[in-house]
Amino acid sequence: MTVRAIRGCLFIGCLIALGCDAGRAPGEFKTYDQLLTQEQPQASGTKDAGVATSDEDSAVAAEVTAEAGGEVIPELPVSAIAPVNVVDGTQASSILQVSTTTAKTPAAPVSPALAAAASAGETIELLVPERDFKLEGKPAGLRVSYDDLDLLKILNMEPVPDDAPKHFPDWLQDLNGKPIRIRGFMYPTFEATGIEQFVLARDNQICCFGRDPKVYDLIAVQLQPGATTDYIPNRPFDVVGTFRIEMLAEGGKPLGLYWLEGAKVIEK
Repeated sequence: MTVRAIRGCLFIGCLIALGCDAGRAPGEFKTYDQLLTQEQPQASGTKDAGVATSDEDSAVAAEVTAEAGGEVIPELPVSAIAPVNVVDGTQASSILQVSTTTAKTPAAPVSPALAAAASAGETIELLVPERDFKLEGKPAGLRVSYDDLDLLKILNMEPVPDDAPKHFPDWLQDLNGKPIRIRGFMYPTFEATGIEQFVLARDNQICCFGRDPKVYDLIAVQLQPGATTDYIPNRPFDVVGTFRIEMLAEGGKPLGLYWLEGAKVIEK
């Protein structure tokens, strides 16, 4: 099997794992506007309970009716002018009803230049021009951290384009093909033993752990031929292997970027 085929198969498994919450139904969670379903019954010509009326109010209402040519103008719900109890969905619903009937000022047109600036990503800029690495341990590998691979910290790169490697500084490009030693967490696998390949994550707050990863937060690891490892849960460990930089993308979206080949797990 070719290296590219191995990488493709590995990342198919990675994508399945990373999509653990993609199809989850909302269940019983409700948005705020879904809670605003009850209507506040209002009798014609009456006011909400607890709001005092007076002869002066009636006189003002009569004048307004007369000026309108006898047409009765509907009275705004008290909730539209009185403080709202946000726990009371009926009061909030009344405000929403009033807001939909009032005239709205048209939004000012957005210039094409401003729209383009708003949709464009951050400017790519080299923030770390130099970086040195030292050999460490047995088997020896250049000690690298995830901060050294973080494209936001290195290049102010957000989002990551599918041609990202062409922007890499020389010191990062020079790691390609060299043995490195990096510490991370094993992303949850489908097996507990006999694992030949896995994803090494930056921390244990990734995706199903708690947050979505960036493409540079993950390294696809292929162990040495014939070597296997057990699943290592919730604790960091070192992996030594040959580092590869190769963008795997689909439809312009990066799916994989960093790889370790011929790797060995160092649990101590």
